[in-house]
Amino acid sequence: MPASLKLVHSENELEARRWKAVERRDVDSNGEFWTCVKTTGVYCLPSCAARPLRKNVIFADTRRAAEDAGYRPCKRCRPERYVQGGLAERIERIDWERAGAVLNAEGWAPLGRMLNDEECRQLIGSYDEDERYRSTVVMRRHGFGEGEYRYFNETAPRIVAELRARFYEKLAPLANQWAGKLGRETGFPVRHAAYLKHCAKAGQARPTPLILKYGPGDYNRLHQDLYGDEVFPLQIALLLSAPGKDFTGGEFVMTEQTPRRQSRAIVAPLEQGDAIAFAVNERPAEGARGIYRVKMRHGVSEVRTGSRYCLGVIFHDAA
Repeated sequence: MPASLKLVHSENELEARRWKAVERRDVDSNGEFWTCVKTTGVYCLPSCAARPLRKNVIFADTRRAAEDAGYRPCKRCRPERYVQGGLAERIERIDWERAGAVLNAEGWAPLGRMLNDEECRQLIGSYDEDERYRSTVVMRRHGFGEGEYRYFNETAPRIVAELRARFYEKLAPLANQWAGKLGRETGFPVRHAAYLKHCAKAGQARPTPLILKYGPGDYNRLHQDLYGDEVFPLQIALLLSAPGKDFTGGEFVMTEQTPRRQSRAIVAPLEQGDAIAFAVNERPAEGARGIYRVKMRHGVSEVRTGSRYCLGVIFHDAA
């Protein structure tokens, strides 16, 4: 008869350790579990400064589990802002089913915080590393607005290449759904490397990820990032600066144009490290007479004070 297994730590022992971490406000325990407070309906990081009573606390193994149980993020410790794991893990944790539904309905979707403070600082610091860029665009010279942006070359920081490849894989299924509805003859491949080869065959081989830099009075006119006939229908923007701290103003804005209607304006709330997915050009929508095309444009309102940096991840290359 095989020997019976004995748990090294009982559930009560695990919860006791977790409660002690909460009492210590243990920063090292952040991300290992989440503290749910029954009386307030919020969930917190173990390091949160709040002091709930033990009888009112239960623990969740994941942030998703806490939210699925009906708990909302604590406004004091902001657990939804905690960045955990590598990029692959962060992107995998996104509720892609929900994001896809929002993109279908609205043409854009918030994806939550993807970059931590240090990663944002490093990317901002890379803006002055000339060897990483293939070109710099001063917006005023082209009537694009005020400010400037720089396109990375093949020596972009690893994090940029990884974001581009991994986000593409998650967005490609939705892109293929949109393509089918809009009458595109060929689909998008599963891997981004394969799609870049397709772009190259179409004469588009110049990298398009970029960092945009704005100062006081700068803005970006409404536009679409089209660099040739080959267009992946979705793109990502990640805000690198902290609103209210590094800059004021500079809201990310979009417009939606549906047939026989006036344009609708949208302001997307972004915090430092947040990512947003949105339509590059147009998205399909269903009406009484079938599928119709909704045109989307995006831009940035005037920065009032400070400096605003943003990373743009475009999946098709440029001619």
